[in-house]
This record gives sequence, C-alpha cells and structure tokens, in this order.
Amino acid sequence: MQDHFGLIELYETVFGHTATPAMWYWKYVPPWVRRHYCYVGRCDGRVIGYFGAVPLRGLDGDREVPYFQLADLMVHPEYRLKFDYFDIGSRHILEDIHRSHPRHVVYGFSGHRAFRFLERSGMAGFIEKAQTRYVRRADGAAPDRLSVERWRFDAPEVDEVWGRWRPRLRAGLIRDAAYLGWRYGSHPVHGYRLLGLRDRGEAIGWVVHGTDRPGEHGRAKQTPVVDLLVEPEYLRDALAAVAEQVQNDLILWLPEHVAPAFDEQKDSGTHCYHFVKESALDTAYLREHLYYTMGDVDWW
Repeated sequence: MQDHFGLIELYETVFGHTATPAMWYWKYVPPWVRRHYCYVGRCDGRVIGYFGAVPLRGLDGDREVPYFQLADLMVHPEYRLKFDYFDIGSRHILEDIHRSHPRHVVYGFSGHRAFRFLERSGMAGFIEKAQTRYVRRADGAAPDRLSVERWRFDAPEVDEVWGRWRPRLRAGLIRDAAYLGWRYGSHPVHGYRLLGLRDRGEAIGWVVHGTDRPGEHGRAKQTPVVDLLVEPEYLRDALAAVAEQVQNDLILWLPEHVAPAFDEQKDSGTHCYHFVKESALDTAYLREHLYYTMGDVDWW
C-alpha cells in the first residue's frame, strides 16, 4: 500500500470523497489475512487505476470458503479512453485470487458502469438489485415479551446466535464475533451499536445500526440497520422493537429470498454481482441463497 497517497488523490477525483490511509488498511487487511489484494495501475508517473478485493470469510453450504468483495474500482477520467484498465485490472485480480484460493467466491455491489461492463464481458453475473426496506416507528408496535439490550461486539451471545444460524445459511459471510468486531467495532470512520434481542430471556438475534446522526452530511433521515441475524418468525416484531429503541424509522437491506413482505420498499440503485470465473458457486445458486445486508458494503 505504498501508493496510498496516489490512491487518495485518485479516490477524490473519481468519487469526490477522501479515503484516509487508516481506512485503506482497515478495509483491505482485516485481522484474518496476512496480505492485501490491491492492484494499482500507473502511467506517466501517477496512479491512474485501482482494483481492490476485500478478503472475507464465507460459506459454501456447510463448508467455509474465502469470499472476496471487489471494491473501489477506479480509472482516472483522463485515461479511460487510453487504457482498458477495467478489463485488464479485473482479469488480473481474479486470476490472482484463483491462484491463491482455488475454491472461492467473489462478489460486489455497485450501480456504476464498471460492473455493467464486467457483466457484458461475461466476467460477472447479476444476482439482484438491493431493495431498501423501510420500518416505520410506531409506539407499542413491539410485543412486551421482546427485550432489547446493548451488547459488546465480542459478547458470547453473538457466537451463540451464529451457531444457530449457520446450519440454515447456504451462502454468505460468517457473521460471528470476529467479523462484527472488525467490521463494526474497529471501523475507523463510522459509528455502530449492537443490540441484542431476547424473548423472555432467550437470545433470538441481534441488530447492528449506525450511530452517525441521521439526516446530516447527506445521510438518510432513517436509522440504517446495517446488519442483522434474527429468527425469521421474530423479524417484524424485532424491527419494531429496534425502531422504538432508537426512536426513529429504520432502513435496511435483505435479499429477496429471505425478506418478508415489507409495507414499504424501493430500489436502492445498487446491484449485487457475482464474478463467475472459477467460482465455487454459480450465480443462480447465489440468487437463491446469498445472505447479505447493508453492512456487506463499507459505505454504510
């Protein structure tokens, strides 16, 4: 990551935001890996392109396999017509991942043209559009038997809930205490809170919500539920209890195959893609089984 100053400049040019060195290291070198998967394009002595893959732990049925999320695909506007870096960079990173991990899954979330190009070129398959689902706060909507409490990210109940969920999940990230501690507990920019849910004392799930002030700096007015594992029969009541706890309406993502019928939802503008080259799972399988939430992407 010795090119981080050039990357910061490129990121500001392409996306209009600043990404600090701390953010790059947090994102691309989580505690369970020893190397990064970051690829830089240089020309005329400057950084003009970048592809990154976030290394994660995930599931293929009852087996653990490496998951990678392609992120921050960038080419400097002045060089987009000179070099086909979207094609060169994507092929290079996918080949490197396959050499390092012959059995793997690569996916990503985006609405911009690079991913649509990769789909047209046969490298990526479209899973679905992420739907933003809304939960309106209503006093007294949650049943009295449900209680909401603050948990640490390393609370033993986190792994207890994960242990019950793992047999039913066929594809998606491993959402245990190690993952929550890294993704939400150590995030260098955003703030998060983990809420545990109980039914008469028994842990039935958890929810992570953002704590940055809603409605400021371009944020949604609703409180984002960025991650959750809740027993399906409790989901509606649990979200009503969380809305009451945070005193605000909620927004969240859940894949189509697990989401109940929400009273209100709309297209988020974000597409979920799967990169098909040498993948352990095919796109149709992921469309039916991939579990994802807002927290799968780092901008929430």
